Formats: sequence, structure tokens, C-alpha cells
Amino acid sequence: MSSFQFKHFNIIQDKSPLKVGTDSMLLGALIEPMHVTSALDIGAGTGVLSLMVLQKNPAIKLEAIEIHPEAAEECSLNFKNSPLGLGAKVHAIDFFDYQTSVTFDLIFSNPPFYLDGLKSGVVEKDQAKHIDRLWYDRFLAKTKSLLSENGRFYVIVPGNQLDFFADLAKTQGLFVQEQTIIHATKEKPNSRVVFMFSREQKSIKHRELTIRDVNGQYTEEYIFLTKDYHFKDLSKKD
Repeated sequence: MSSFQFKHFNIIQDKSPLKVGTDSMLLGALIEPMHVTSALDIGAGTGVLSLMVLQKNPAIKLEAIEIHPEAAEECSLNFKNSPLGLGAKVHAIDFFDYQTSVTFDLIFSNPPFYLDGLKSGVVEKDQAKHIDRLWYDRFLAKTKSLLSENGRFYVIVPGNQLDFFADLAKTQGLFVQEQTIIHATKEKPNSRVVFMFSREQKSIKHRELTIRDVNGQYTEEYIFLTKDYHFKDLSKKD
């Protein structure tokens, strides 16, 4: 059985097309869920982001959407295996088919992000990682419709899509409030960007974070950011 051990929960990931990785760790650690009563995880996969959010605020009423039935089943299992996820609900449905009369204070997603890239030929993996520009437009429009008036939307995308994604979100009435540029190393800048959007347009808070140093070890800033989640002591050299 393939699994990933966190400090306070375990993620089984046999069936999900995408496994727990650095993107999930970064996004989950950067989400601020305090003073939130309801949350939505779009494309939940294993449920890792949901459980990271619930670790910070267990009182949140959380719903998760996952299009792949087997991954949704695994997500539900991970929720049931953790006391953090017992109140969370998983919907095995396409995000665009999801219907609800409520809006959410917090929405987050680690979406498919390879625009116009080569596909692997594996249907489940391609659906999880590849999209087109029209998909992004529909995705942002649907997300805004589900976001409460004062709600916040967190998402991680490749660094080379920074301007594209921010500009497209703006056309949908979602404005960047926080922007964290992620560098894989100082020699490999702009690997990812984590956005926090809201309906309000105001000054953007900028931040940068480097994951590994020149020796391939995790940086102190990355260790500090993720210290409440990683089961392994990252300060020890491999």
C-alpha cells in the first residue's frame, strides 16, 4: 500500500492519479483558514489539502470534489481514518456539474496546470494534469460563483502562468490579494506561484520562498513553513 505519513494523519494514495508532493505541501501550509466556517476543496485527490486545512481549523464545515470515482473513494477513506476529517463530505463529481445553494468562505485547489503540453496517454493522469485555456476560464467563473462575499480562494499554478492566471481571474472579478513566488532553488527560480484571491481589489502582498539550497537540502524557510505537517525531520541531511 502506497501512503504518505504526516504528523497528525496518514494519506493512502494507491488510487489517486497524483500523489502527495511539494505542491500540495506548499499550498496546504500557506492557506490561512482561521475565522472560516465553510470550505471547498476542488479536485481533492487524496484529500491531503483538506486535512491540512482541517488540522489548522477543525471546526470548518468542509466539502471536497473529486472527479475520479476511485480517487474520491480513497479521499473519503483518508477522511474516515483521521479524526480531523470525520465531518468532511466528498462528492465524486465533475466540478462543473457540482450544484449547491451555499457559498464558501474558503475555496482552494491544486488544479491541472499543463497548458498545451504533451500528454502521457494515461487518461486519469492527463485529466489530473492537463487543461486548456477555456477550462481555466470556466474554472474561475465557477469558483467565483461559489465564493462568499468576503471569501478567499487559494490556488497553486506554474510560475510561467503567473500573469496569465492573474489576468484571467481579474476578468472574472477575482483579484490577487497575496502572491507567493516559489523557487525550486535559487538557480531554478519561479517554479510555482501560490495565489490568494478575493472579490476585493487592493494592494497585493508579495512573498518569495526557496525550497532547497545549493546542496539540495531543504531551506530553513521551507522547513519552518511545513514543520507542523512533515512527519520526517527535514533538518536532517539525506
